[in-house]
This record gives sequence, C-alpha cells and structure tokens, in this order.
Amino acid sequence: MAGDGRGSWPGSGPGPGRLWGWYWERWSPGAGAESWGSVAGRDSVELQQLNGHTQTVTFVAFSPDGNYIVSGSWDNSVHVWNSATGVELQQLNGHTDRVTSVAFSPDGNYIVSGSWDKSVCVWNSATGVKLQQLNGHTREVTSVVFSPDSNYIVSGSWDKSVRVWDSATGVELQQLDGHTQTVTSVAFSPDGNYIVSGSYDNSVRVWNSATGVELQQLNGHTSAVTSV
Repeated sequence: MAGDGRGSWPGSGPGPGRLWGWYWERWSPGAGAESWGSVAGRDSVELQQLNGHTQTVTFVAFSPDGNYIVSGSWDNSVHVWNSATGVELQQLNGHTDRVTSVAFSPDGNYIVSGSWDKSVCVWNSATGVKLQQLNGHTREVTSVVFSPDSNYIVSGSWDKSVRVWDSATGVELQQLDGHTQTVTSVAFSPDGNYIVSGSYDNSVRVWNSATGVELQQLNGHTSAVTSV
C-alpha cells in the first residue's frame, strides 16, 4: 500500500492522515519520522515522533515482526527505532551521501540501504555492523529490496540499470538493462521468481529473477513511474 507523500491513502476516507485499522509511517520534509495508528472509524492518532535525523527523512520501513522501524535520511545515516517506545536503538553510519531507500530482510536479520553515493550497504540489524558494501552502480541508487528468502538484493539506479546481488557475499549476479531513464523503484514478486521495476521512461518492466531476461514491458503511463 502506498501513500501520496502527504498522508492520504487510497480507500482511507476523506482528507489526509486517515487510515482505518493500520499503522503507518510518514515521509517527512523535516528531520523526523512519525508513526501513526488508528481504530476503524476514527481519526488516526500519532503514537510516536522519532527525532534524531538532522535532515530530510526519505524512506521508512517496519521490520517483519513490527517491533522495529528503520529510516534513511539526507543526513547520510540509517537509524533503527523501537516501534513501541520510539527509542533510537542504532545509528548506522557508512554512506557518504544521502540515503534514499531502506528495507529489512524478510527474516529480520539484515537491513539494506541505498544511497546517492552509488552504493548498496547490508547491515546486521541486531548489532548495526556493516556486513557488505555493494559497488557497481555508476549513478545514485534509488531503490533497494530483499528477495522473499533474504538471499538476494535488487537495486535500481539513476544509471538506468537494475542489479541483483547475493546478499551474503555481495557479488553482483545480474545487471538488467532495458530502461532508458532513471530506475525509480524495484520489487520482488512474493514467490521470488520475478522482479518488477519502474522508471522515468514511463514504463514498468518485469524480469525473470534467475536469468535476468525481460519478460514484459508495461506501457500506459504518460509520465514517470515512481513506485511499483
């Protein structure tokens, strides 16, 4: 489920900041991340305001068990928070430019982050230790995500490519070329067999995750695709 950046959600009722029966996190143009909750039929209630970043927060995600939140920021850092108390547990430093995307692995053991420094970093979620730095993109990294089995990472970049990495070794396994503009968003299918990517070239593309072969080019958008 994706928001519009202002807190409005499809099917969530009139006006911004309303979401029935879910918790959600909001991108912030300031330096904080906010966590909200609601009960069906009532306005959402702010549960936590997580302060610690010193610049714009660009991306937030929950851990699979819902106990933690990870955030990335223009301050070059990744922060890990206790979602119940709002306490900052980890500050992961290692990127040298803005962090644009963060995600937990499905098993909860790892965090992946992408940055304008062109790198993808893998972290131990319990200790905050950086385990891998994946270098290969020639422009800013825009989107990162783990495969459902946590064994692979897919990343998208301003260099127009989608890349697949071994999450344990950091080895680049695939470079998926086809987009003609910046790749803005990437995702794995729930079974791990497919990768989908969106781009400023107005297209959505579907790839075989094992072979890297482009299976579909989905055309219909008349402007940049921002999320898939």
